[in-house]
Amino acid sequence: MFHDHYEAPEQRLRMCVGILTNSDVLADTITATRAAQIRDLHNAYIAQRQNGPQEIGAARDEVVDALAKLCREWGVQLYVSTTAKKSAAPDRLYSVITEYAPEQVVAEHFAARASRTASLVERAEHFFASPGHIPAIVLTDELRLAALVSTFLMPATVTLTESVLDADEDIYRPDSNTAPIR
Repeated sequence: MFHDHYEAPEQRLRMCVGILTNSDVLADTITATRAAQIRDLHNAYIAQRQNGPQEIGAARDEVVDALAKLCREWGVQLYVSTTAKKSAAPDRLYSVITEYAPEQVVAEHFAARASRTASLVERAEHFFASPGHIPAIVLTDELRLAALVSTFLMPATVTLTESVLDADEDIYRPDSNTAPIR
């Protein structure tokens, strides 16, 4: 899951392509060959835009639909919401990657660490009879929260990662200062 808002649809599309093709989150599913197919679709859209004053919105929607159809074959679901909100892409993404089995991975991306923590708390509370039973020492530590969720989901693994925005290329790259935490 990736939730964010962009000033322009083209920026949203570039970010989507960047996450699909360059993110370590989907590296097991989006192989180099598949990433090339995604880039080919995106490049065809760019070429179509540069070749004339077509209905740009329709072309953009067509490429998103084509990407969604292509990725669906690999078990990756793309959904686009076009609600308007003026906001720039966050400088950093905080992710929770849950691997249930090989080729069965759910990646959630958050623009703020607090949002990621809240999501972990919400997931952990599903395993208790009622809210409020998570020990305080666990609530204050993301690593312990991730370990708790991972314990409940065994044999699944829960990994926390951080990515930083490469503003020059408009894509997120793994933060070299933080290693993925399982």
